[in-house]
Amino acid sequence: MKSGYNGAVNSAREKLKNLTPEKVCGLCGVKFDGEKYLIKWLSGEREICLDTDIQPGYSKTLEIILLHYLISEGTKRPEGKLISYREVPGALFYEPKFIQRTVAPLVKCFGGNPGALVETGKIFGGVEVNNKAGYAVKIDLLPYLPVTYTVCGGDEEFEPSGTVLFDRTAPGWLNAEDLTVAASLGAYELIAKYKSLYK
Repeated sequence: MKSGYNGAVNSAREKLKNLTPEKVCGLCGVKFDGEKYLIKWLSGEREICLDTDIQPGYSKTLEIILLHYLISEGTKRPEGKLISYREVPGALFYEPKFIQRTVAPLVKCFGGNPGALVETGKIFGGVEVNNKAGYAVKIDLLPYLPVTYTVCGGDEEFEPSGTVLFDRTAPGWLNAEDLTVAASLGAYELIAKYKSLYK
């Protein structure tokens, strides 16, 4: 698996080197300081160095997502029209993993206290969204990639439930597999922050 990650990283880096920083920054809403790209991830900032010998201080998984975002050459800004994961091209194959890695952990953590999802999301710059299905917060995982996390508390009749929605422009930035990974990374950061604050 490690070699697979390394191969994906190296391939993406080579593609990135063939794109001018001006083009990448203009399309992706990132910065370039002459040696590395500075990318907003949640409320923090991550770096992608062009020097392959410099390793980032975070997971290969996140590094791949950042690289794929930079080389996607997406051009559309968020439109505010939401789609479900199932509506993403090619998503049906990855949907079980999407539910397992993103929706299920979110519901497990926030199902008993769905309002905490919104409050935790705001720490990452999230904005509460009116949603009849439950408590929802929209968070910009990447500059032009907002994700809306929703959790509905249960009652005597129904178990807690949840969903994760994307702007309909999201597939122009990341494919179905990458969206699964990106959304799950965001969910785990939300969960980790919540646990650090309230447990």
